[in-house]
Amino acid sequence: MTPREKEIIDLLKANPTISQQEIAEKLNITRSGVSAHINNLFNQGFIIGRGYILREDDYIAVVGGCNMDIVGSSFNKIKDRDSNPGKITYSSGGVARNICENLSKLKINTTFLSVLGEDDAGAKIFEELNTLNVDTSKILFEKGDTPHYLAVLDDEKDMRVAISDMKLLKKIDKEYILKNKTLLENAKYVVVDTNLEEEALNVLHNIKAKFLVDGVSTVKVLKLKNILDKIYFLKVNIYEAKALAKIESENIEEIGKSLINRGLNSLVITAGSKGSYYFDKDNFVFKKTKPIKVVNASGAGDAFMAGYVYGLINDFDINKRLKIAEAIARIALKSESTSSDEINLKNLEDELNEF
Repeated sequence: MTPREKEIIDLLKANPTISQQEIAEKLNITRSGVSAHINNLFNQGFIIGRGYILREDDYIAVVGGCNMDIVGSSFNKIKDRDSNPGKITYSSGGVARNICENLSKLKINTTFLSVLGEDDAGAKIFEELNTLNVDTSKILFEKGDTPHYLAVLDDEKDMRVAISDMKLLKKIDKEYILKNKTLLENAKYVVVDTNLEEEALNVLHNIKAKFLVDGVSTVKVLKLKNILDKIYFLKVNIYEAKALAKIESENIEEIGKSLINRGLNSLVITAGSKGSYYFDKDNFVFKKTKPIKVVNASGAGDAFMAGYVYGLINDFDINKRLKIAEAIARIALKSESTSSDEINLKNLEDELNEF
């Protein structure tokens, strides 16, 4: 922020309804000059939304997938190549969007960088994000269908198969990332999912930020192979970890250390009901999880990531970060929807007390 931009921010703090002409007269500069400075402040993330809303606190920037989820859950053991009685639900989803929603519910200031189609699904998702008080000012609206994700759950509520239609996410390209470079560099942390194209992810080399990355899938996590040294924290499940490390061993400690040795700063490998494994250059921590009756496993990983970010932004130690991440994931596992309405600070506290 330049000295002149600081003067403009001070005037906006004192009078949020002040006009650009009044600012120009007070600072003895042209109105076009004021407009240029305000545009810079907007691009840097110091002004969010409309009406000169100023950002006072640290914020998290989240970059990645945003889509409509269609989830079918079978009542009985699934029969392949047959019609299975069950329940079908529609909800807003996407790894990055889910993380955004959960962070907002945990009272973390969040800016979302993503893309939506100019259709009913895009309008619905956008409206929900604004209701959650997520900063949506950087979301792109493009011609085409909003990305969709179709999942089929088995009778134990675990994913049997899924199909994703994410072609619109190609619009989150390197130009879009670099256009928002200053906003990303001013964020406390930047959360990224691997729904982005590999070319867009490689732009991380040009941005000075602490990147927290969600692996998403065994195929998509491979896009990270050339940028591991740029990642401050990576969250993957055991299958994604194996794919990225190119190790078929069941020894999670071996897999984790291999990835750290390839340049990662820190890493968590989640292993379902077994628990989670944390790695960095100097530490290895295993956190066993508590048995739970699963209603829907689809959003648990996204919830875990949000919980970990919450612990990180509050400067908690690794043990408490893992405990919080597990607690948020447990709340999600007990919900029918991918992003649980039950995620909030009160329920987090209650869940922590049950551990």
